Amino acid sequence: MTSFNYPRAFHVLREEDATGISGTGHVLDGVIFHTGQVVVCWRSAHGSITIFDDWGAFDAVHLGAHPENRARVTFLDGGDVPNTQSRSA
Repeated sequence: MTSFNYPRAFHVLREEDATGISGTGHVLDGVIFHTGQVVVCWRSAHGSITIFDDWGAFDAVHLGAHPENRARVTFLDGGDVPNTQSRSA
């Protein structure tokens, strides 16, 4: 569970695209639910929706794996990025 009781919407902006697949700029929209699960929807031509167990899993796959992309996460509620510890780690 999380310390909040409402869905937290966010988006990711990237300056680079190391894989050449998803592009740069506003590349995805996401939501963290009160359960801690993260759902993201890619904005690319190959868009998809993915569900992660928690923020740590999402971070490890899409943010931490490619620091050269210089991705920035912005939460619509103005809050901070959650703790990145994953339950599956």
